[in-house]
Order: sequence, then structure tokens, then C-alpha cells
Amino acid sequence: MRKLRADFHTHTTYCDGKSTPRQMVEAAYGMGLTDFGISGHADYSMWEQGFGMSDAILSAYKRELEALREEYAGKMNIYIGIELDTLGPVQQAEYAIGSTHSILKDGHLVTVDDTEEKLVQAVETFWNGDWYAMAQDYFELEATVYDKLHCDWVGHFDLLTKFNEAYRYFDETKDDYLEPALNAMKKLHSQGLPFEINTGAMSRGYRTAPYPNPILLRELHAMGGRIMINSDSHSADTIAYAFDQAGKIAYECGFRKVTVWSKDGFREIPLG
Repeated sequence: MRKLRADFHTHTTYCDGKSTPRQMVEAAYGMGLTDFGISGHADYSMWEQGFGMSDAILSAYKRELEALREEYAGKMNIYIGIELDTLGPVQQAEYAIGSTHSILKDGHLVTVDDTEEKLVQAVETFWNGDWYAMAQDYFELEATVYDKLHCDWVGHFDLLTKFNEAYRYFDETKDDYLEPALNAMKKLHSQGLPFEINTGAMSRGYRTAPYPNPILLRELHAMGGRIMINSDSHSADTIAYAFDQAGKIAYECGFRKVTVWSKDGFREIPLG
């Protein structure tokens, strides 16, 4: 399997990451990456669980990354990205990841990747314990990622499964789950978006496999879809985490190319 030397979904101390931009860049370069993007969370401060970068912080973030790019010119390509959320504002960077972290239900914000306890309680409270009804609402919102954000690719498409290792709460093979998921996937694919294979929950110990699950990846391949592989790293020691495993899964699901970002936009490189 060809070693992927690019990672475009990472976070720093400018949002909820643990490492500074310099620490992240130094680690990426030390690993031999040729292309590295940082994608801080957009401003999410309008909600009680608020996080992300205000416009002022975003400006400082861009200035620091531009300085690092100049410093590493000729050694590693550095890109300035942002991760947008369907319930948040649209802020500008060189590229944008479109993600859904939360659902607005009956006037309450339900964040699907905060803690397991909070999510279980929310499903009991707002969906009467029906995880498939929650999934329906999640994927209906996820289907609007491009409409609302005009993002460049789809982040962790099935993030709502973060705490569902071994199908603890719902069966990801059932039509009640797959139908709304595939409806969202078909729409976003039709809008030209690649989907990332995201290893973030693996590096943080929640999952043993990346997002999306292989059933969805096989369906995406059958549609003629494109994939990226990103770590969603929040610290310097998890950049490019489990990329070999992610690449192997992608290959087993039929993919032979991976999409990467560049200064000229997307390009594809062989996976195998």
C-alpha cells in the first residue's frame, strides 16, 4: 500500500487542539509529510457548548500559518483550512471541510460527539430512545452541508456513530439507518464532494475503525465517489494516525485512488 504523505484535517490550540501550529507543522515535517493542512473549527460560540475561532482569532490563525508556510517553503506545502458546521457561520479560508456535529431538536442543541452519556440522555429525552429517528434527523441535516456551507469536502460523514462501537446502540446494517445515510450521501456526491475517511475517533480511543463504515464506503465507490484520508488530529502525536489501516479499508471497498488538496485544487494519486 502506497504511503500517504498528506493530511488536511487537523486542529491546534486556536480551537480545541492540544498542540500549537508550530508543534503540528514540525511533527508533520518530521514524519515526512509533503502536504499538510490545518483546519481550525469555525466560530461556534453562539451555542452553550461554544468553541471555535472568532473572526479576530481566525485572522491571527491565518497570519501564523502564513508565516509557517513561508518558513517551510520548499520543504513542505502548508495549507490554511477551516472546519465549518451546518449550524454555524461560514468563515473563509483556503479550503473548507463541511461537518455536522450537532442537531437542533425542539429548541435544544444535541451534540453527537461530546460525551456518550450526554448523547444517550438526549436520545432518550428528545427521540424517546429511538436511535434510528435521531439518525434520520442527523442525516437530513448532513445532506444540507454543501447547500449551507459550500464546503470543499465532507468531514466525518457518520460522526453520530462515534459511541456506537460494536453497534452498541443501533445496528448500522439496518435499512432504518442506511436509508437516510445513503440519501444524504447520494445528494452530497451529486454535488461533487469527496468524502473523507477520518481516523480521529480511533486515535482518541472511541473506535477501532475510521468513519465512514465500510458499508457506506462500498456504496460510495459504487456511486463513483471520491475519498480523502485525514486524521482529524488534535495533537502533534496523532497526525496521519492509522493511515495504513484506513488505506487498506478503502482498497478493500474498491477504491484505487485517493484525493488530496493542492494549491491548484484537488488532484488524485494512486492508493495501491
